[in-house]
Parts: sequence; C-alpha cells; structure tokens
Amino acid sequence: MGQYFKLNDLRPSAGVKRDMKRFFRKIGMKRYLANSRGYSIPELVAVLAIIGIFMSTAVPNYSLWALSRQVDAKAKKLYMDLQLARITAIKNNNDVVVNFNTFTNQYTIHDDTNSDGTVNGVETVKTIPLIPRIQFGFSGAGVIDPDGGAVANSVAIAGGGNIITFNSRGQVSQSGSVYLIPVSEVGQSDILLRAISFVQATGGVDYWEYDQTVNPPWS
Repeated sequence: MGQYFKLNDLRPSAGVKRDMKRFFRKIGMKRYLANSRGYSIPELVAVLAIIGIFMSTAVPNYSLWALSRQVDAKAKKLYMDLQLARITAIKNNNDVVVNFNTFTNQYTIHDDTNSDGTVNGVETVKTIPLIPRIQFGFSGAGVIDPDGGAVANSVAIAGGGNIITFNSRGQVSQSGSVYLIPVSEVGQSDILLRAISFVQATGGVDYWEYDQTVNPPWS
C-alpha cells in the first residue's frame, strides 16, 4: 500500500525555519543598503534653493491672507454691532448712541434708555476695541466712497463728528461711512480696505469690501 504523510510532516523543522529567516533577513538588509545611498552636496543645495523659493512666495501671501482675515473679522463685527444697535433701539423704544473714537481705536455703544443723550448710572455702555493691527482709516488721498464721492475721514458722517444715534423707529441720525484698514496698509494700498455705511432715512447698514474691478470700487 502507498505511504501516507501527515500535514505536519511537510512543515519545515525549527532549524530550517531559523536558517530561512537568517537568509531572507540578510537578503533584505543587502537590498536596503544598496538602495540607501546619501545625497550629494549639489542635490542638497538644489533642494534648499527650491525650499527658499517656495518660502519667499508663500510667506508674503500668508501674511496678506492673515491681514485680510483680521480686517474682515473686525469690519463684520462692527457691521453686526450697528445692526444690533438699531434693533435694540426699536425693541426698547429708545435711542442707542454709537461713538467712534479714532484716537483710542475703539467704539462704544450706549443704550440710552431715557433718550437724553447722556450716560446715567443704570444705562449700559459697551466698549469694543479694534485689535492693534487694525485701525479706523484708509490708505490715502483719492479713495472713493460707496456713493462715488471722495473719502476725507475714516469716520465720515454727514455734518461731521464721530457719533451716530439710532432712534426708536430704526432711523439713524446721519448718513455716513466708517472705514477700517490694517495699519501696515495705510499709505500703501486700498486692497484690504473695508467700509460700513449707514443711511439716515431707513437706518440701513451695509458692509463693503474694496473692489477695483467696479465703480464705485466697492462690492
């Protein structure tokens, strides 16, 4: 009769397994060593040059992007605060006074509960500072406002001054615009200029970004 083998009889012995592991480990190490040569100095110089070129273009772009995000955040914050001031005046049936202080780089919102124009002990006044890198301002001469006129002041209110008042009907005391810009862009560029405008008759508030592709240059 034929001779039968068990499956275990076909498996290699412990000694054979050990020799096989050593063999494949030796072959693998040789291949690794053969493929792991170092870099030459010209290759390293070329890589560093490429990294330098990338950094020289990426860093300025990132800085511009970061400034854009910051001025957008503060301008939109101001926009929302003016909207809230108008809603509060209507809801509480009294005046809400907004004072833009270009010297301290902040603005205040006064919930004037008796509409007398002065701060009483029980009335709230909220102070909102701009961050150090953002200020009330614009780049320089020649800037056009959202209505097509020349910009003369960073807080440009009809009749002058730095104060506007929302009344219980939702109207604002004067029309005008407020401009925000990164400090580094003053006298340099209008590309990051932002504006918040308000209309006397309706009390409507709008947010604007400077856009040279349209006329007036705002969108």
